[in-house]
Amino acid sequence: MAQTEAPEKLVGVSGELDALSLEGACDYYHNYLNTFQIDLPLSVSFINRILFEKIRELPQHAKMLFEQAVKSAVQLANFDPQILRIGVDAGICPGATTVIKVLEGTHVEAPTFEELRKAPFKYLGDDIRRVCERVLKRNPMAVRFADLLLYVDFYQGLPPSAGLDVFKCPKVLQPLWAKRLFNHHAALGDVVAARPYWEIVAEQINDPLTLSRAAEMFHRAGNTPKALDLYEKALALDPLQRPYALRLDALRNPFTPDHSLVETKRVVIYLYSYNKGQVLAETLESLSRCAIGPARIKILLNGCTDDSLAVAEGARALFPQNELEIINLPVNIGAPAARNWLLAQPATRESEYVAFLDDDVTLQPDWLAHMLTVAESDPKIGNVGCKVVFPGRFQLLQYLYRHVSMTHEDAIRVSLPTAYQQYDIGLYDVIREARVVMGCQHLLRVASLADAPTFDIRYSPSQIDDTDHDLQLCLAGWKVFYCGTVTCVHHQGSGTSAKSKLSLASQGSIMGNDIKFHYKWYERKEELAKLDSLGLNA
Repeated sequence: MAQTEAPEKLVGVSGELDALSLEGACDYYHNYLNTFQIDLPLSVSFINRILFEKIRELPQHAKMLFEQAVKSAVQLANFDPQILRIGVDAGICPGATTVIKVLEGTHVEAPTFEELRKAPFKYLGDDIRRVCERVLKRNPMAVRFADLLLYVDFYQGLPPSAGLDVFKCPKVLQPLWAKRLFNHHAALGDVVAARPYWEIVAEQINDPLTLSRAAEMFHRAGNTPKALDLYEKALALDPLQRPYALRLDALRNPFTPDHSLVETKRVVIYLYSYNKGQVLAETLESLSRCAIGPARIKILLNGCTDDSLAVAEGARALFPQNELEIINLPVNIGAPAARNWLLAQPATRESEYVAFLDDDVTLQPDWLAHMLTVAESDPKIGNVGCKVVFPGRFQLLQYLYRHVSMTHEDAIRVSLPTAYQQYDIGLYDVIREARVVMGCQHLLRVASLADAPTFDIRYSPSQIDDTDHDLQLCLAGWKVFYCGTVTCVHHQGSGTSAKSKLSLASQGSIMGNDIKFHYKWYERKEELAKLDSLGLNA
């Protein structure tokens, strides 16, 4: 195998875009637009990548994507003069000049602001909030501090802070601030709080991001015709955003699960757990409230030293009509090997489908009917996953689906599992093909396991083994599907997500798996490259 650079050198989306050619960067960005609603970090990263080029000499496709990125960034950051100035300089939003002047004229304590905006919300959010509130008390017209405070609130999944009560928005910016507040509430999914602001701003809205949020607000309120109208307008304004087209189709043709499949299909449900007695009990309680028909249940205890065995034994009473078996291993063999141990059970060969559930999930009661219906729609579907969210009043998206985003000499990567800091408001309640879905709740067709019989134990103790397995299925000709009509609440502290609770050492183990993934797939990168344009020709 040829020598390659260490893949950890390409850090984040910006690093990946910088490593790609102009054509590769454009494909990367276009793939993202086919996958998720655009977010500020991605649009800004792409803008910065394009600014390396001679703008006037860009090919037409690159110009189109650059314009879309600038428009999106301006719409997502109405109160950031640096971003607004890019829009003005590009000739895309010349009207922003007045806004820039007001923002600069009301800006105070600039060094403090710059320090705050660079601070990580994940670790210092409460500190940033306190400083912003103090500055606003001294300077009630400090627009950029008010805007930053609202960003912290959104990051933490909160309504606007009481500290904003003292903010006095300059008159010329009041329509933009009302739109900002509408988007804050609507993007959280707070329909009641968002509606009054919509009445203020409705006549002036002509950007697709706001229209899409308004569409979901009306759909949640029961007015689907209005939602369709708003999504049609959003898609007309930004036809590159494929999620709008998929959502339009889903609203016009609602998905109907076949509940009879739960009774007629042979299904075995597998769970594995390590020292999570309490959350395992909650997961099994949640499963007991689900319609699973005669499905068999098998629980593998991965060298547990807590009360997990007693919890599993006690769960027998929850499933009087189902066969339940407990496999109590003396040592923790890790997640991939635990999956393989379960797949080696005779129940796998005797079933048509295998469902894997993590030990820390809250399940939708009719999940199995939905996922079976998707699987039965095409005999080549080998795996079906679902929408995964964090717990909370406003549920932050944790994982939707992925595609192969990069097959560079220096790194082989799959895309992000969800857009940055988006909440579950309904946009992703669709059925679509993917390349990778989340392993905490998914349904495997047993026939597909002939081509991918095991999960790779080199990724022990956890992480990436499910990604790797889905790619094996795809390269063998099977399809992976996302069923967004099923929502799984994943009470996890693993991974490197915004809410991860892992130590640096544990995160290092995950990053080590990224390197293993790169070198494992390097010699097949041309095959993977054929998977990286999912949806571009749809």
